[in-house]
Amino acid sequence: MVTHVPRRLPALGSLRAFEAAARHRSMVAAATELNVTHGAISKQVQALEDELGTRLFERRNRGIHLTHRGMWLAERLEATFTDLHRTMRDFRMQDDAAGPLTVSCEPTLCLRLLIPALGELKQATGLDLRVLAAGGPIDFARDHVNLAIRRSDFPLPPGVETAILATERMGPVMRPDLTEAGGDALPRLYSETRPHAWQDWDDAGGAVFTGPAIRYQHFYMAIQAAEAGQGVAMASAHMVADALVSGRLAAPHGFLPDGTHYLAIWPGNTIDPRPAMLTAWLKGRLATLQA
Repeated sequence: MVTHVPRRLPALGSLRAFEAAARHRSMVAAATELNVTHGAISKQVQALEDELGTRLFERRNRGIHLTHRGMWLAERLEATFTDLHRTMRDFRMQDDAAGPLTVSCEPTLCLRLLIPALGELKQATGLDLRVLAAGGPIDFARDHVNLAIRRSDFPLPPGVETAILATERMGPVMRPDLTEAGGDALPRLYSETRPHAWQDWDDAGGAVFTGPAIRYQHFYMAIQAAEAGQGVAMASAHMVADALVSGRLAAPHGFLPDGTHYLAIWPGNTIDPRPAMLTAWLKGRLATLQA
């Protein structure tokens, strides 16, 4: 009987260095991604070429270009490393499933909607959450996050699942005792995190406000200032729903869609059922608030 001896694979580091250099078409960018020197990437790629007995890159015009065989190998290695990253992410998530679901949420939505509802969420779904206040792009593996709640105002990363939670609707809100004549002369409270909100309202044909501008660093601060009677803030209907019900704020001119949505975003092909559970609950909660 003939015994087949498995052929030795090239070093994983060399394969990783080549895959990164091929994907970026740059040794320097690959070095930055892998946190090593440009020289280390070059040496690992050279060692891989020597071991395979073929050129993977052509060096010309001070740049690198994949050979035909290099392109063949790069495409397959990229798919292999993507699968490997997904496998390790899912492996870690099996351990994470024993603890709270880590949710990264837009800061104002987190403070005004999610955190006050944690008790109801727990009672309805049994879910325990660890809530992080953050906005913008999300790296699930780096930040160890199971699900993100974001507004659809930035490009989504590849390989994620999404669900629309609600349409964003914006409108002017103020303290009820300041609504005489619609409050059109009140100071306009601006937020640096929603810098175009007032202009979007004007462009949509909303009621005209002529008061002076007062600027706040964050959306949450502008809404709090409106509750304190300092002026009229352009606010999300979802973030002031409780204040409207309790009478702390009034919205005499209603709300208008601004063209964006709130999204639940989580890693694709996840084996953890909890993101889908939380998403379903959030959709129901936001639908109730809009009713």
